[in-house]
Amino acid sequence: MKNKYCMIEVAFDQRKEVEEAMNTLLDKRLVSGCQVVESSSKWRWKGKLESSKEYLLFMKTRESLVDAIYSTIKKIHSYECFEFAIFSMTSNHRDYLNWIKEETEDEI
Repeated sequence: MKNKYCMIEVAFDQRKEVEEAMNTLLDKRLVSGCQVVESSSKWRWKGKLESSKEYLLFMKTRESLVDAIYSTIKKIHSYECFEFAIFSMTSNHRDYLNWIKEETEDEI
């Protein structure tokens, strides 16, 4: 079976939640790596305009792990409805994709 890869983006408003999510996901080997980008965000929520500083967490993983990642983040995240965007990922750099695969396997 061919591995398919993806990048997941989740927005948080609390840095401690981002750190907990990253550490938990890496410890469980559900993601191979993460990046956090601080952003100034605006959105509509329940008919009102909202704005806040947010932390965008980007995670590299295999598509087969998406459900486990979502369940893990849902236990940590304080938002009632949080962003969980999944982007298919391809690369002609096989070593990069192999790194993602190796770092998200139960046993090396």
